[in-house]
Amino acid sequence: MPDDLESDIQATAEDIAADAGVLQAIEAEKAGIDPGDPRALDLAAQAERLARDIASKTVAERELVTEAARDSDGLDPATS
Repeated sequence: MPDDLESDIQATAEDIAADAGVLQAIEAEKAGIDPGDPRALDLAAQAERLARDIASKTVAERELVTEAARDSDGLDPATS
């Protein structure tokens, strides 16, 4: 696997993990406040945006891993 591809996969994985940590903190804060608290709506919106970002990044990561798998064995794992 080319070094730049491996680096991209690692960076994407680290970014997803960091975002997941932030999402966990937002959810913990949200769980600790009254649902009627004005911050609850803002926290929910932040969590939703972050979850969408995480989903997009996981798609990109899968594509990178698929490319790496093709490079390493010449096969397309999506069709295997």
